[in-house]
Amino acid sequence: MTLPLIPLRSLGVVAAGVVLVAATAASCGGGSSSSSSSDGGSGPGGAGAGTGTGAGAGTSQGPASSSSSAAGTGGAPPAVGSGGSEGGGPPAHVPGEPISIPAQAWSRGITDGVYEDGAPIGGFGAGTITWRFDGRFYKGRLDIGSSDQSVDNNAGFFMYQKAEGGDAQTKRLDKDGLGQGQATYSSLFPRSWVDYHGAAFPCKAKVEQYSPIIPGDYKKTSYPVGVYRWEITNPTGAPCDVAVMLTWKNDHGGNGAMVQTSGDDVGLVLTRGGGAPNAEGQGEFTLASRKAPGVVVSYQSADSVAALQSELANDGALANTTGGHSLGAIAFKATVEPGKSVIVPIVLAWDIPVTQAGSGDRWYRAYTRHFGRTGNASWTIAAEALAEHEPWLWAIQDWQTSVLDDPKYPEWLKGALFNELYYYAVAGTYWEAGAASGQPDDPDEDMFTSLESYIYPFYGTSDVRFYGSWALFSLWPDIDKQEVRQFCDSVTTTRSDRPRAIGTTAHDFGDTDTVFRKWNAYTYRDSTNWKDLNSKLVLMVYRDWALTGKTDKEFLDYCWPAVKMAMQKVKGQDGDGDGLPESNGIDQTYDDMDLHGNTAYCGGLFLAASEAAKELATAVGDASLAGTYQTWFDQAKGGFESKLWTGAYYKIDTGSRDTSRIMSDQLAGQWYARALGLPPIVDPSHAVSAFTKIYENNFKRFDGGTRGVVNVMTANGSVDGTSNQTRECWVGTSWGVVSGMIQEGLAAQAGEIGASLVDTIWKTDGLWFRTPEAWEGNGSIRAPYYMRATTLWAAKHAYDIAP
Repeated sequence: MTLPLIPLRSLGVVAAGVVLVAATAASCGGGSSSSSSSDGGSGPGGAGAGTGTGAGAGTSQGPASSSSSAAGTGGAPPAVGSGGSEGGGPPAHVPGEPISIPAQAWSRGITDGVYEDGAPIGGFGAGTITWRFDGRFYKGRLDIGSSDQSVDNNAGFFMYQKAEGGDAQTKRLDKDGLGQGQATYSSLFPRSWVDYHGAAFPCKAKVEQYSPIIPGDYKKTSYPVGVYRWEITNPTGAPCDVAVMLTWKNDHGGNGAMVQTSGDDVGLVLTRGGGAPNAEGQGEFTLASRKAPGVVVSYQSADSVAALQSELANDGALANTTGGHSLGAIAFKATVEPGKSVIVPIVLAWDIPVTQAGSGDRWYRAYTRHFGRTGNASWTIAAEALAEHEPWLWAIQDWQTSVLDDPKYPEWLKGALFNELYYYAVAGTYWEAGAASGQPDDPDEDMFTSLESYIYPFYGTSDVRFYGSWALFSLWPDIDKQEVRQFCDSVTTTRSDRPRAIGTTAHDFGDTDTVFRKWNAYTYRDSTNWKDLNSKLVLMVYRDWALTGKTDKEFLDYCWPAVKMAMQKVKGQDGDGDGLPESNGIDQTYDDMDLHGNTAYCGGLFLAASEAAKELATAVGDASLAGTYQTWFDQAKGGFESKLWTGAYYKIDTGSRDTSRIMSDQLAGQWYARALGLPPIVDPSHAVSAFTKIYENNFKRFDGGTRGVVNVMTANGSVDGTSNQTRECWVGTSWGVVSGMIQEGLAAQAGEIGASLVDTIWKTDGLWFRTPEAWEGNGSIRAPYYMRATTLWAAKHAYDIAP
């Protein structure tokens, strides 16, 4: 997809509640497990010590119509709350564990940078809230599909401290309230941290933010909730009173505040008027915390943040009053003795049951399957979070540790692997649990999809998700299967709750106004004639079936009619009888790249799809069709080698003005076939030679090997400038090259490319939590928040299967 490039600078269970522990060196603002104590932060780093991956984390309420319970290939965590045993596994967890920031987390000072995004909270399809690394909140993405990032000045954290014999001070915990050198932000999504290590306060503080984004746990991954687990440490010689306050405004119909309590749990509910919600602008929020000996929780609603801050500044407690305000706060206060620490959670939960596609259909969000559709369950959600927040954290820690401590993965991969998962939270993700406006719908099937990007607001985008679905498949395979089934529907469905089938794989499920109600909102090119979409669908079907154990007959049977038709469609695009589909201009994912005749890209995908289709035909018992697909493969492979192989690499095509150009994505079919355990589509020596050519030209000669691989180079080693897409590096396709190289035994070269991509995103260009589709050598980027960047989970898979 194409729009002008954007100059970089223009982008502006055992409940643990509160625990008192003895302070350690690490919890006093230092230690090897913490982030850098300078405001400048630190980049990726640290070494791992090697453990294996854990077992599946549970499969509560996955999408309907899938019989798979496999955890995928992502190294899912053990069951929530589990610990070590004679059989090995992660270490046992205990309530009140000190906050520890892994060395692989990406860090920066809260005053650093021009663009100040951060890791979001909120489950898939629940809408998200972002606490930016500068300490400010935006919540426009609670409106699913919205890209509104306006800062909400009514939302924020505040801290009060008064040392014995000293003066009280209260500050807002953002960069303006604290200044330079006071705090460092770190992230390893779904966890992120702020370490308040500076001299602004005598006591030091850390906070760990997370939502229960847990592989294999489909229920909790949908929750509309975020946890802020605070650790206050007193390194001084005198007791110190410390309070933390969170302020919030309900701008989803808020009309008052009320208090809810249960045991030691206290919640301020920012209520709304009216009956059951019927629009996405209707909902409620709860701010909650937990009392304990020596810890007091207070609350207040008010007409301004200034009034709440003034009340906190008096003595570190709020007035415990409510009224007809849509704005309120929760606070905890503790007296921390010298050398001691206190750990206290603050929870932010919301209940906005309905989401709406523009002015069209309304849908219930996935979490409503567990908390109902009344719109007043935010306290129930918050109470569960207070009770379970530490087991949730342990599950996330164990999952991440299984990767961070595994020496087979390079250090540059580890932080990127988790942080790029932010995409599924913020990318306008729909995960519906039933129609809310009477449109046709199967009430037992929960459709799922996310945006290609906010600039290209198309849902699902099959040519892109072929790359960018590896993370979803690896961690929540049942969700990925559901989305693949939806694309199969575009080919063959007769269902009344789907748009009419178009006989070929759709480009998308509609845009922000028509999601689930229209195929192909994208009209920039005629995607019904593209030469890659059908091969890609077949490969995604095979992946989701084969790599989850080849046992999901229901999934296979559902997809099989579409597989047959998709294969026939590609075969029908072979105009000269050589077995390969012919391109006739712009007719694949590179939708500004003019290719003609046989192409390495689409031809290789068809070869891999023929192998996959043969295996699927064999699995359903159609030996005749399996033989047909083998014949197609044999014929196409001959043409692929005779027409495209140069002796060193595969030509970009056979009919353009310069057929000898070197395309970085020329072996996409080889990468996918190897990744799926299928035979290689080309001789391994040819693959090694071609990848080496890409490394030497598209990587080393593009900005000196510092910014990934450029899409197309000429044979003489210069960047092809015939279109913006030829001269761009595409992040997601670069990860496909990295993955393919690893699988062919070129791990060292792949590592150089991978490290350059990570450095560009998270260090050199500061593209935190907005990884784009593309950049050029001059640093201009295109399409931030892009789906395809999550392809780096395919690189993890490549390391997993490497000999």
